[in-house]
Amino acid sequence: MTPVKRILTAAVVLLNVACAARNSSPNPGRHRSDGFIREASVRAHMEFLAGDAINGRGSGTRDEWIAVAYVAAQLRSWGVEPMGDNGGYVQTIEIERPELAAAPVLSIGARRYTHGKEITVATMSAPSLSGTIATFKPGTATPKGSVVVIPELTRELSAALSTTVMVLAKSTGCGPVRRQPGALPRISPRTVAAPSSTTRPACIGLDADTYVAAEKLTPGTSVTLEGQVKTVQKANTWNAVGRLTGSDPQMSRDVILLSAHIDHLGNGRAQAAAGGDNIYNGADDDASGSIAVLELAEAIAAGRRPKRTIVFAWFGSEESGGTGSRYFADKPVVPLDRIVANLQFEMIGRADEKVPPHTLWLTGYERSNLGPELARRGAKLVQDPHPDQSFFTRSDNIQFARRGVIAHTVSSFGLHKDYHAASDEIRTIDFAHMTDSIRSMLAPIRWLSDSEFKPDWLPGKKPES
Repeated sequence: MTPVKRILTAAVVLLNVACAARNSSPNPGRHRSDGFIREASVRAHMEFLAGDAINGRGSGTRDEWIAVAYVAAQLRSWGVEPMGDNGGYVQTIEIERPELAAAPVLSIGARRYTHGKEITVATMSAPSLSGTIATFKPGTATPKGSVVVIPELTRELSAALSTTVMVLAKSTGCGPVRRQPGALPRISPRTVAAPSSTTRPACIGLDADTYVAAEKLTPGTSVTLEGQVKTVQKANTWNAVGRLTGSDPQMSRDVILLSAHIDHLGNGRAQAAAGGDNIYNGADDDASGSIAVLELAEAIAAGRRPKRTIVFAWFGSEESGGTGSRYFADKPVVPLDRIVANLQFEMIGRADEKVPPHTLWLTGYERSNLGPELARRGAKLVQDPHPDQSFFTRSDNIQFARRGVIAHTVSSFGLHKDYHAASDEIRTIDFAHMTDSIRSMLAPIRWLSDSEFKPDWLPGKKPES
């Protein structure tokens, strides 16, 4: 062998060794092409999204906007296609919130009751509401525009009464109202470009005598709630949206939607004044879910292009009424009838003691054949162990489920005491559990994005629209 050939042969050998070494260990700055998800990457995203510098990502605040811009920058670096406004990844959603000039008045027949006196209006979906008394029977849908009289509006009943315009409850039946005595109620925001028909019922707490009288009302009795609007406050919230278009010309019409909500509760000035922790970091709720979708987006983008299209979405203002996901569902970037399935990721940062280790649960597991099929394909998914909490209706997935999309939420929330508290911080996150949880969903999602399987609601389990 000539000296030149020996040199060339040695160079080829060294090059092959270098390539083998590169392919056998993770690149410290990126995921490997096989989609390996590293705990260091999960932690890095968490340190930004749930760090004090971003101030709790309050719904509709500049901090939420910064979080969405962070997500957008990641998507661009991975080559995910933009689906936001003006060729970018961000959707800017204009919001209007009317403010009242005086205490609203409830009229039942000829009787009138004033907020702050006989009644307390805890929530109000519009400045003017009207409906008729209907009898509420658990498990039976009430007519649209109805008004029901029940002792307490629980989370579970709130979901069941989604078509109800007003709930008349006992004085404490609307939950805690965290406002100064005599303060006027807040009216739910509405999006300007896509005002949704899906709203939460207004809840009015009645004093003892008024509640007794309300219980005796006959079905069909007219009820109105009127408030005088002083001004309309305008604001914005933001979504981040990207897409990987499927490689198969026929199957790419099908869409898998992976989503999470990006916002949390911001900061509490009262706690700061008292010298306490005023930042609601929202590490588990829902930086953990947002990071799951980020990690899945990067891992899938780094590998072979899936046959079906995958849309990745991070919704704003979930904590203040699900505004971002309602906007997305009312004005979708792809037709809703093309969305084969939606998996929302919410609170996966800590293990749930009610399920086996390194296991996630799926809300509404018993409602469709999606969860069992994913579990059969290797997903560590089981049925939600907290049916009394009605989690299926308490996350952004419900906006799509009520419109016919097979939509569920992936979680491992074990009802920990840090929920919606300033103590939901990075130090509480089980990064080993969280990383393993995201990894466990990657292969089943890849299977779903390459298969022709289309999930269905089970008989009688499709949620009411």
